[in-house]
Amino acid sequence: MITDTLLPELRTRFADRRLHSGTAPNEVAIFPAAHPDVGAVTIWDDGDEATVGIGEITHGHFNPYDNSLSPEQIARRVTEEVIEFLEDLFADRVLLWKSPDGRSGGWRVLTSKTNDSLKEGSNLTYLWSGPVRNK
Repeated sequence: MITDTLLPELRTRFADRRLHSGTAPNEVAIFPAAHPDVGAVTIWDDGDEATVGIGEITHGHFNPYDNSLSPEQIARRVTEEVIEFLEDLFADRVLLWKSPDGRSGGWRVLTSKTNDSLKEGSNLTYLWSGPVRNK
């Protein structure tokens, strides 16, 4: 159900991003990497949520967690959340991080505040365009 709503929106919104339809089970779409250190974005339909993976760095789950919603409403809400996240990601407004040993990772949307740090402790940090070089 999510794929039926999400995939057409991805094709429309990100036509210039060389989107490929997924081939593995539950794989909705793959966006090729903008930088090899970051990796490709892969989106999976997990039935009641979508999972967005970013290379070997991290992944996120998109689900409204509202049992009162119909499957169609869930699909629409998940689609909106994934589209919004990808717009931020592709515009370098999402800071990605992973631990030096690669065992943990995460992400956060950067705000418009000028004091937003591009550093996450001793972790390796990235934007969609590539690694963040901290001096």
